[in-house]
Amino acid sequence: MSEPADPSKETPEESGDMSPTLRNDENEFAEETEVDQDDSMGDETELSAELDEEDDEDDEYDDEDDDDDEVEEDEDEDEDEDDEFEDEEFEQPAAEQDEIEEDDENEEDESEEQAAELEEPEPADPPLVAATAETPAVRVSTTNTDFDPAWATRRAHAEGMRCQDEAGEWWVDAMAGRASAVGLGCDAIGDAIRQTADAYLGDASATRQLADDEQGELAATFQQVLQSAGNQHAITADSCLLFSDADLAIEAMVTFARTRNPDTAYRTIALAGSDHGRTALCRSASGQPSLHQGFGPMVAGFDHVKPNDLKALESAIDESTAAVLLSPVNLSNAARPLDAAYLSKVRQLCDQRDLMLLIDESRLCFGASGSCFSYTSLCDIPVDGIVVAAGLFGGLPGGLLVASQRLTGHAIQQSVNYPMQRNVIMAMLRELSRLGLPHSVSESAQAFAVALAEAIAGFEFIRDIHVTGMTIGIETDLAAAELVSVAARNGLRIEAAGETSIRLQPPVHFSDEDRQTLLSRLVETMQAIEQSSTELSA
Repeated sequence: MSEPADPSKETPEESGDMSPTLRNDENEFAEETEVDQDDSMGDETELSAELDEEDDEDDEYDDEDDDDDEVEEDEDEDEDEDDEFEDEEFEQPAAEQDEIEEDDENEEDESEEQAAELEEPEPADPPLVAATAETPAVRVSTTNTDFDPAWATRRAHAEGMRCQDEAGEWWVDAMAGRASAVGLGCDAIGDAIRQTADAYLGDASATRQLADDEQGELAATFQQVLQSAGNQHAITADSCLLFSDADLAIEAMVTFARTRNPDTAYRTIALAGSDHGRTALCRSASGQPSLHQGFGPMVAGFDHVKPNDLKALESAIDESTAAVLLSPVNLSNAARPLDAAYLSKVRQLCDQRDLMLLIDESRLCFGASGSCFSYTSLCDIPVDGIVVAAGLFGGLPGGLLVASQRLTGHAIQQSVNYPMQRNVIMAMLRELSRLGLPHSVSESAQAFAVALAEAIAGFEFIRDIHVTGMTIGIETDLAAAELVSVAARNGLRIEAAGETSIRLQPPVHFSDEDRQTLLSRLVETMQAIEQSSTELSA
């Protein structure tokens, strides 16, 4: 496999600085503007004098005339309340005009400040446009600004989906599956963390020598979980690479695809609206403009097409295309899954054009759909590379790239560099196997989705529900930020999935008590929102 190009040898982008010619032209323009502003200042002074002589009711020019004549403080006290307000507002511009007469070099700056002061609206009339722009779809009464949810503070105890803060209050974390597939407070995961910490000798970068039978232990354990879930054909797990962060795993997956045929194919096609992380390459791969703005030029070699639009994808493929990168569920858009027919056609296109099909499930809880990978519950097709992370590392950062030899060029086993992540994911996979997961999730996930839909169906602001196993998106007519805030005040953690949608990602393993508590908190939250909306509309 060819080595990736050295970024240091790439041709730098052209500088955005102006040439000397442009700078000179700009200075000349500034000088002409300064003269024009001086003339306009003179015209304003003459106009003010004429209006003062005619005793006009406009107090703005009266104030300037009073300042020029140095009116005493006892005369200001005789002014009425309106004159006092306007004196205070225009006192500074008059003083600046006096400074302009004394110092000709500062005339342009002082006149600009005076103009800005004159155009500034009075405090009694705030700008209506700004207030309207900040108003969400529906406002909900949210008091208690000092509210501090349990997941942002020290937890005294955690179990399943419930966590207790130091004050003794119990909270329901509907996002707990993103941290741990088997729920919070798992003893096996805690033991793995403690044992790794006990072996720490002061050098976090040091790696111990593994025995021969340990080199492929992670890959072998992962293969066993794939087989038990019936996903052994989803991917040929020739390579298993562990990383300290999911974004790094995604970067590695895309890099393998770009360097497979570096002289001819390097471009990656991703979906509009997708979110693949926060590093420079991951931002470039993402299809959200908000992740590109303010970061300068993005990494070259990425194109974005509309989801579920096969014709758009076909049109974007050319000889320089190396891979197609997909996330099967868009968590930024009400957790909408991709169409099964679309996924099948994408696989066919990749086979026909010799492209790599890459799947990013780094933010989808492992096993949440009853199979190891969420995409297989939508369409059971083989892929060339997949990144998993959520639910596997007990809330610690980490990412696992599982890939075929077709993508990586040869079998690669990499797990010794990050002992903490390695021990935690090994404990998680063994715990899943012990509980018979994720194979047994399908029935419980379906039952939970039905119960949730029945519980919230009576609220008029609910528009739709999207279910992919334990990944649930709820579309509403309300602002998502308000929904999340009200839920938090009711002891429930949910997250936004777009401007007017929320999402839930509970663990694949939780008790009936956890399920009932979650549904109760969710219904109580919806009732509070409905009541607040009714009071505001009245």
